[in-house]
Amino acid sequence: MTDAWRLDTLPSDVLILIFDYCHAFDLVRLSEVCTRFHDIIQEDTLWIKKSKLPIVTNQTSRKFRERCISLLSLRAKWHVSNNWQCGKYEKKAFFSQNAKVIPHIQLTKDILWWSGGNQLYGFRRTEAYPHNNRFFIHDNVTSTISKFIVRNDYIITGHRDGSMRFWTKPQINRNIDFYFSIEQAHSRSLNALDETFSAIISGAGDGTVKIWTPLGQGISNVPLATINIAQWVCSLSVDPMNEKVAVGTAGSCDIPHLHIFNLGHYTKFDTLKTNKKVHAGTLDMVWDSPQTLLTCGYDTYIRKWDLRTGTCVYSWREPTDATLYCISSDYQYTMITGTKFNCKAVLWDQRQRNYVQIYFMNLRRMSSPTYSVSFDSTHLYGATDQHLVELNFSGYSYKKSNYKEILRYEYTEPVIS
Repeated sequence: MTDAWRLDTLPSDVLILIFDYCHAFDLVRLSEVCTRFHDIIQEDTLWIKKSKLPIVTNQTSRKFRERCISLLSLRAKWHVSNNWQCGKYEKKAFFSQNAKVIPHIQLTKDILWWSGGNQLYGFRRTEAYPHNNRFFIHDNVTSTISKFIVRNDYIITGHRDGSMRFWTKPQINRNIDFYFSIEQAHSRSLNALDETFSAIISGAGDGTVKIWTPLGQGISNVPLATINIAQWVCSLSVDPMNEKVAVGTAGSCDIPHLHIFNLGHYTKFDTLKTNKKVHAGTLDMVWDSPQTLLTCGYDTYIRKWDLRTGTCVYSWREPTDATLYCISSDYQYTMITGTKFNCKAVLWDQRQRNYVQIYFMNLRRMSSPTYSVSFDSTHLYGATDQHLVELNFSGYSYKKSNYKEILRYEYTEPVIS
């Protein structure tokens, strides 16, 4: 008679194969069984594959890692990702005001940037400056900031009066310094901005997209090129290869609302449209890859475009059929959108048909849209008309705020066109 096999006497390589089939929660419990199990499970071997599967915390993209305040260990990724999916977080306000504005935010590793009205603030994300964590643009800015972008050494702001202004980034204990302005960059509100190493691109309500000389190459008041879109430009974004720019418009009549232009020749590369609500405007967009573009807007859908075919290859409907004001991505699986109603932000996994979780970015009132969102692996930031709110998912003892089940609905087949 052979001796009975016991789990704790199996060779380590066999145990690793068995443990590889276990859920992360089971591994944590198994690590408490004995010292040998604990030592095996502590190693990174079992967590390499699992760390690539969760949403939000995979940190695969270099562009995403650059805005993460910290890089998570392999074991920590599943725990933090579970917090995101279950709605376990700590909420706090970075900033509140009485005036109602349409804000915009941009997230970097060290600073969270916010604009609203004629103000632009930077909030340091580190605890090193607990009493001096905010700095701002000069008080003499009179025109509302519609859009801004932050680069290594400077900030560019687009304004409601059509002007474009350039600011040097602040040092410790210093505010932002004015550098240069183009007062008549556009004749109407400058709503969209982006930049490559060879050009600054702006879009406005006058129906034009303009290409400008970048900083460091002799700024001029005269654009290098002007592209006539003949529609109110709401958004634009340069692809990761700096070869194309996508332009989203408000949508009207029989004119498509999404265009792709070649930055080398300033000529149209493609026009993208679907069969559903063709003329609904595109309010925000993000490139997931050089060939994949995510858009959202008035038609209440997130749409995933493949430029190799020029078509929408997948779409996700907003659960309350509301306008989507903004979208942020980790350039892998995760998307977060800000919607028109109730200060709501929605978490999505591109591998799933339905949304994953809902978060409310409100403090006292719930009537505002979520105008702008951004996130890293452990934090979500949302801007409503009066508040800038942070949700922190990195801890272990947070109360669950699971709102996923409050919006039960029969999900229709995803639109593919």
